[in-house]
Amino acid sequence: MSRKKTAIITGASGHLGSALSRSFHNAGFQLILLCRNKRDISRELLSEDGEIPLIFEADLSSPKQIEEVFGSISSRGIPADVLVNNAGLQGLKPLGELTAEDWDNMMAVNLRAPHLCTRFFSTASAPEDYPEGRSIVNIASIEAENPAVNHAHYDASKAGLIQYSRASALELGPAGIRVNCISPGLIDRPGLEDTWPEGVARYISASPLSRLVRPEEVADTAVFLCSSAASGITGVNLRVDTGIGATTGY
Repeated sequence: MSRKKTAIITGASGHLGSALSRSFHNAGFQLILLCRNKRDISRELLSEDGEIPLIFEADLSSPKQIEEVFGSISSRGIPADVLVNNAGLQGLKPLGELTAEDWDNMMAVNLRAPHLCTRFFSTASAPEDYPEGRSIVNIASIEAENPAVNHAHYDASKAGLIQYSRASALELGPAGIRVNCISPGLIDRPGLEDTWPEGVARYISASPLSRLVRPEEVADTAVFLCSSAASGITGVNLRVDTGIGATTGY
């Protein structure tokens, strides 16, 4: 009898992180969740099926804390089949006010942390321990290709993450690890339309589907990319954007 597969999900306490956790749980995965505060993990997820995820608190801007978490996972002898690098920062700041500290903080979480998590995940055990292979999914953004005003540091980090995913796919493919990227469009969340009505209206107007992205659509896409149905897919960036990428842009 085959063992239950395990998925490591970073940024698990956020809106998208919660959706990712639910989708992988529903797909039959055992969960290892990384977040800044355990109290922010969805109560609904913790109560489902009586199966409690393994949860680690970590500040992913700290290389030491990342190493400690993956060391703890390894010491428990838990084979990890999937890594979803979802944790990320997003902030608004004009170029003229963007400091070196602002830049470094963004890159530390959005680009360096996925690299370190990828490195520890990929070297944790031998390829022969995973006859069906393993998968990594990095959560980028459509802003990697369609930049926004006051988002230079965020947009650059996500563009870097897409190229890092491609490079990782090249290097890790021989070890049976597939690496793919998802670029979500504007994800719907409670209160978004109240706080940014003009942005929501512009997005819906431009979208061929005339709506925002649902978090579960991104999460289910991640599950697909980690499934046997996607066994021939690696090194791709898949936009889940309700069609914004197909618009003319003018």
